[in-house]
Amino acid sequence: MEDLRKINSMQLYLLWRNLAISLLCIGLVMCGSHMVPYYMAPVVSLLLSAMLYTMLWNNNVTGEIGCMVVVETMLYTLVCYTFLSILLVVIQILDLYRFPNEMIFFNDPYLPSLLLLPTGLVVTLFAIFFRNSMPSYRRFRMVYGHTRERGYFGFISNKEMDVQLKNLAVIFAILTAIVWTYYLNVYVSINRNGRDWYIFVWIVVILVILDEIYFMIRYYNLYLDLQEHNEIITPEELRDVTARTYLRFYVICGEYVFLDRNAFDRLNQVKGVYDTPFITKRTVNGVPTTEVKNIVETMTGKKEGELRFFFGRHLAGVDKHSLLRYFYFLDGDIEDHADMGAEGEWVHFDDVKRIYNETPLKMASNALNDLSRLSTIMLTEKLYDEDGYRKNKIRSYKGNITLSDVRKSHIDFQDDKWIKVANFNSDTKFFRLKKFLREAIGRKSGNPVGK
Repeated sequence: MEDLRKINSMQLYLLWRNLAISLLCIGLVMCGSHMVPYYMAPVVSLLLSAMLYTMLWNNNVTGEIGCMVVVETMLYTLVCYTFLSILLVVIQILDLYRFPNEMIFFNDPYLPSLLLLPTGLVVTLFAIFFRNSMPSYRRFRMVYGHTRERGYFGFISNKEMDVQLKNLAVIFAILTAIVWTYYLNVYVSINRNGRDWYIFVWIVVILVILDEIYFMIRYYNLYLDLQEHNEIITPEELRDVTARTYLRFYVICGEYVFLDRNAFDRLNQVKGVYDTPFITKRTVNGVPTTEVKNIVETMTGKKEGELRFFFGRHLAGVDKHSLLRYFYFLDGDIEDHADMGAEGEWVHFDDVKRIYNETPLKMASNALNDLSRLSTIMLTEKLYDEDGYRKNKIRSYKGNITLSDVRKSHIDFQDDKWIKVANFNSDTKFFRLKKFLREAIGRKSGNPVGK
């Protein structure tokens, strides 16, 4: 399973590219607003918003491996800034309040930094706290799986996403403080000079460029470090890489699952965690079910079991490598299956759930992710119908799952339908309103997004 630690070099490039384009938009708004007539300033931000929206749309269509949270954050920033600047003009036209002339784009000079920077700070802070709810992040997680499921790059991308958003917030905060301190204490509207333009425009552009250079160096050094530890796979190597299919089997008997307490987690490079000992790989693209059955029978020495497909995914960034999970149900009692042909022991599922809830770091990353998917889908199907409405009206009812439930279930665990319901259901605030809007948008676009 060493390939779970392999990172596609293109993934690191996309991390930097998405941030670089987002930062570039700040400088383009500053410069563009002074290159066109001042009353055309909102057009500049709207054009940039359209460009960012096109990037998000293309990412959804092409399935490009890169999370677009930073791009989406900048899109919201530009849209909010545009409508806020228009709102100030409307308020002033209606004579409801008089704003400083420099904040109204019908006046010359118009200083977009006074509005854009604090707007960006507020939007970025919201993105930091509500990142998991952002559409681009939900889609990325839906396509490529949970952080642990995306392999080693999942950890890096998750960390760097936080770093990029916090960096963006710091940039906006510093620039907001500089610009507004200067505007309130130094700036004189009747005596504008070159220093004013330096503070309101060029210091913003310079800081953005320096930040882009910093992240360029950061990701280049990260690339060198990963390459030194043989954890990078280049696009050239990807074209020549051999197809591989990794198989994980969860062997179950009654309410017990066979686990190794001292397994080695190759993803985190730690030993002494709970994981299934039945893991293997085949140098082929996909394995027929009959061969999978033969493999698990050989590994366990048990030929009377029932094989059930759990779910599988391609490894993020390495399409020729896939990881498939299976259940292997045995009849009888665990005493009848003392010899399983591998190191490990029968662990009651209640103990597994307790470890999962209380000490998750004692479980291997893949086992933890697989149990999370299993419990999420099973509990969601028990609590809600396919439209997201509660089956049981008692809100305190949480439900429970057992391994016998899993064996009896006919749920398609490969399908993300119940994951979507878990993320958006009748317990969500303003559920009915949001559902109505999603269905209305879906009908209009021909895409049933409300489901």
